[in-house]
Amino acid sequence: MQSASSNIVANNWEEVDSKEITNLVSETNGRKENALRVKEDVLLHHLDISIVEAEKRINGPLTLKEYYSVYLIETKANDKNWRGGLSPTGSVWRRYSEFELLRFQLENKYPEVIIPPLPEKKASFTRQNQSSDNIDPVFVDRRRVGLENFLLRVASHPVLCHDQVLLKFLQSDREWSDLDVNADGGKYVQQAEFKLKSISTALRLKKPDENIEEIRHYSSELQSSLGNLLRLRVRLADRLFAIHKLHANYGRVFSEWSALEKTMGDGLQKAGHYMDCYAAAIDSHMEEEDIVADQLKEYLYFGQALQGLCSRHQMAQLEVEKAESHLTMQQYNKSRAVGQDGYLTKLWGKWTGTTETPDDRQAKIETIERNIDEAQVLVQTASTQLSQFSKQAANEVDRFHQHKNANLQESLANYVILQMKLSKLGLQTWKHVKEALDELP
Repeated sequence: MQSASSNIVANNWEEVDSKEITNLVSETNGRKENALRVKEDVLLHHLDISIVEAEKRINGPLTLKEYYSVYLIETKANDKNWRGGLSPTGSVWRRYSEFELLRFQLENKYPEVIIPPLPEKKASFTRQNQSSDNIDPVFVDRRRVGLENFLLRVASHPVLCHDQVLLKFLQSDREWSDLDVNADGGKYVQQAEFKLKSISTALRLKKPDENIEEIRHYSSELQSSLGNLLRLRVRLADRLFAIHKLHANYGRVFSEWSALEKTMGDGLQKAGHYMDCYAAAIDSHMEEEDIVADQLKEYLYFGQALQGLCSRHQMAQLEVEKAESHLTMQQYNKSRAVGQDGYLTKLWGKWTGTTETPDDRQAKIETIERNIDEAQVLVQTASTQLSQFSKQAANEVDRFHQHKNANLQESLANYVILQMKLSKLGLQTWKHVKEALDELP
């Protein structure tokens, strides 16, 4: 009876693995292709971009060695029908700091765009047996994949892909930026000033935009949810790794036992071999899990990009409020200047010796009116810019949600598939062990 039920469980599991996993993969890939199909004519349609290699280099004297990584970007033009022109092929080495500088420039030049995030500079959410060294070859290779994904996202963006600095970054081995690549201090100072200014702006706004506040709240919740998910995944991964490695003890015990037995030796040796394979399989599984974790981390950092978009919108809104306050002050000054024709005002002027002539008062009013006209122009200009910013930001957020839904669905589905495969591997291993033990005389 137990043998029949175990066969039913095994058959059911194999059926789930062959059908459910295949369906899950095909449905996920189909939805992603439909969601991410780019309709605009973007750079990625004309240029193949890949980071094919990472290399560790040494900088500084012998006593003060500094290790850093560089990444080889290779490009190949499919056709030359692109504004600005494309080189047939390109091959350039770039440091991570240069990627930071490129993103910094894009963020300053296109404040209404959600700039794709860079992969982490230092490892986070690491497992116990995973290196946290930023020059570890495994980590550097994973970061290479993240940097390539960053370039692909930028090259497929309908606005960012037309930037000439991006083309120089991808294909020119000469100076590609107007800023000093090595002057990281200035870049980081500007980033710190932007963060302080964004905090001050949020406190000084009189009427924050409800839509922007909703986006800011969503980005915070997204970061919190993904952060909790990644922490839980690390805890589970550590336990799974330890449990699977403990199975190697079964393999050792069976192998040692097989040396003592004459008739049972072959069966015990097989059982030990299956356990050793099961224990070793967790290494490749964890590598695949780390890839999925990196995909989730990307959207964890996308939350920070959304926060930056909200901060830049708040700065634009603050400029409108400043212009409106200046206009209100000028209108108040005009009302005071016009009202200074009363009896008490004349009496006060005679007593203080500051009586204005009608010509002086008229000249003052005309000056204030010119200031009012200028202030109205400033209000109109700032309001128009804010309206355009809000419209473009709304399109960016819609585009972000479309890509996020497809990418996160794929990542979570891949994680589920990995767990299903790992569970099936355990079932198959114990099934093989049982068969080996059944062969014992």
